[in-house]
Amino acid sequence: MIKIRALRQFSHYHAGNFGQFEVREVKDEYAEALIGLDLAEEVQDGQIPQPQPQPQPQPSQKKGAKK
Repeated sequence: MIKIRALRQFSHYHAGNFGQFEVREVKDEYAEALIGLDLAEEVQDGQIPQPQPQPQPQPSQKKGAKK
């Protein structure tokens, strides 16, 4: 069993549903496939990285029509 951390929310037929940044142990072959698809990353015990904040898009500065 390998401990992985989901990089985003996804569902796997055998491993089930994963929430973003969820950490779970899965079978080796599932872990390798999910890591290869860039859906998850392997984590070691006690080394669970904190999620990085995503930059928020800036609201457009579009103003009304000029008169």
